[in-house]
Amino acid sequence: MRRRDLLALFPFLALGRAQGEGDWTQAFGQFLKRVPPAGYLVYPTEARDLLLFEPFVLDVRTEEERRKGYIPGSVHIYAGEVPDRLGELPKDKEALILVYCNSGSVSAVVAAFLQAKGYKNAKNIAHGFKGWLDAGLEVEGGS
Repeated sequence: MRRRDLLALFPFLALGRAQGEGDWTQAFGQFLKRVPPAGYLVYPTEARDLLLFEPFVLDVRTEEERRKGYIPGSVHIYAGEVPDRLGELPKDKEALILVYCNSGSVSAVVAAFLQAKGYKNAKNIAHGFKGWLDAGLEVEGGS
């Protein structure tokens, strides 16, 4: 795992503290145990095909990254704000949620977090927005 990928986990360390267990590292360890296997990963072209089912597409990048373009119809909630903004996600925990960041590493953590919170169909778009662009898929915004 790259150092940058590890740094991406820092916004979720507060999650461990919020769990009410004395040591946040224990809570974070419990969270990691609940992370599902790679079955929650979809590739960009698969994600594009899933758009036919009108999923909730969640962009967890920074505002600056979003200004460079985004997947059409996506909703922007920065990764570090997701735990506090769950009310903005679909009420139906069975709903399909496609999560992406710039590279796929931060969104992997967010998708795992959502699955741990009961969102059974939260999926990470592999390689993130970069993978979406590399696949030549449609984007909105940007300069």
